[in-house]
Amino acid sequence: MPKKYTHTAAFAHFGTAPVNVQWSWSARNEGTKTVAVTLWQDEFKKSPDGRLVYERGPIWADSKTSRGHYELMENLRWALDHCDGWVKVIIAIAKDKNAKPRSIKECAPTKMQVKVIQLDESSGEFSLEAFGL
Repeated sequence: MPKKYTHTAAFAHFGTAPVNVQWSWSARNEGTKTVAVTLWQDEFKKSPDGRLVYERGPIWADSKTSRGHYELMENLRWALDHCDGWVKVIIAIAKDKNAKPRSIKECAPTKMQVKVIQLDESSGEFSLEAFGL
């Protein structure tokens, strides 16, 4: 990542602002119909058919009571309802990939095109797919 960004500055790059700088992992700007989400760089995977995907399953959903998770579910739903599922991506690199919870070593906005493919708000599971890479 060439330029250094704070997490708040990465959101601002997309014209969004986090509700809370401590726990927000997503933000939206309803005026510009923009949703930005923060995703861990190391958690993108290639599917068997070669697609680049980002998935969160029921193990991660154990944290679904957190305010950041609740806000993320709301923002992904909003993206489906108002942006045809498209979201902007802030890539985060973890200080320690094995830490629970993780913390951000560095992050930056990307040009990646990502679309919400699946969202289960009750379980917290979701799938995103990257396009145009």
